[in-house]
Amino acid sequence: MVLTETASEALPKQRRRWPFFVCLALLASIVAYTLVFDVSQWRNDEKLARLHERVSMLSLPPDTEHDLRAEASVVGLLSGNSNHCDYLVHLALVTKLSDAEIARYYESVTVEGIEGGELSGTVYVNPSGSWRGDGSKDVIVEFFDGGHEAGFDMRCH
Repeated sequence: MVLTETASEALPKQRRRWPFFVCLALLASIVAYTLVFDVSQWRNDEKLARLHERVSMLSLPPDTEHDLRAEASVVGLLSGNSNHCDYLVHLALVTKLSDAEIARYYESVTVEGIEGGELSGTVYVNPSGSWRGDGSKDVIVEFFDGGHEAGFDMRCH
């Protein structure tokens, strides 16, 4: 009879422990998710920020200014269909230079890429000019660096 009483008294103590183990499992899942997925995204965001900083430090050609309303930086699977990360920095400019002059300038300028390679800009000129009406043109300059290790960044899969 003593064994039966001891077993029934121990049962309520074990029942009270399950919320602790459920919370512990939930916390472990959140920490594991953060370590595996978020840290990889943070690393790629940092690489993109450094690339954007290097591109932004380039001097502008004469008669050219930034149009900050349309600048963008993106990391993700931007080209192809495989497991890799691409980085794109998109500068918006307004210039009075000719199409050939602005293209020649940004094709000759190089920026250090994500893994140390050299990148030059690709220039896209708006054929309809600019909204300003002063003879200037809207220009997009893109610096693209692709094919890098994705890790567990879900944006790159």
